[in-house]
Amino acid sequence: MNDMRVALLPFLAVSILGGCFGWKYDTTYAGVPFSKVRVERDLAIGMISEDTVIAGRPCKRGWVHLKPNGIPVGFTASRDIPLERFTIPADTWVFQDAAGNVTVCAFPRNTKVQGHLCKGGWGGSEGVQAAFYPDGALKQYYLTVDTEVQGVPCKAGALNESVELYANGRIKACALSRDFVSGGRTYTGGSRVRFSPEGRVVD
Repeated sequence: MNDMRVALLPFLAVSILGGCFGWKYDTTYAGVPFSKVRVERDLAIGMISEDTVIAGRPCKRGWVHLKPNGIPVGFTASRDIPLERFTIPADTWVFQDAAGNVTVCAFPRNTKVQGHLCKGGWGGSEGVQAAFYPDGALKQYYLTVDTEVQGVPCKAGALNESVELYANGRIKACALSRDFVSGGRTYTGGSRVRFSPEGRVVD
């Protein structure tokens, strides 16, 4: 009896895990053929076995996140994607909203966008990310080296050291790489400063 219980444990574990994950194999969802896929609320997460154009986006074989309307909201670009405001390089992990607007890119290497050199690398959805406004204007990114952005000494790094921009391209915030004087006041290097749309430091 004990031997039977032991023998059943692996079977039960596989059954429970399989049921939790809910994978379906070799099936089509929203018109896209997946080698395996699971649906969580209104999002399908699955793998495609070959490069596929989905809703006009060239998706590389591998993981794709898909909305029921057929819009891929997470995928790796299989080739360069020219947009109105910039070009997404091949092998970039791309996030889109449900309307198909690019919101975030994790570039595979350092990439210049609208005059700003955005830090890349690490790869995939966990890579260093640059964010965009719905019209494609750069919203937030990380520097590759300490750089003056519109006269402001900004620090390269991660975590809270991103550069934020307004939709018109003016600087909104950054961490200072050194002391910075504005309006007769000195702001200490390493601190994060925010700017009004007119360019004044906001306390």
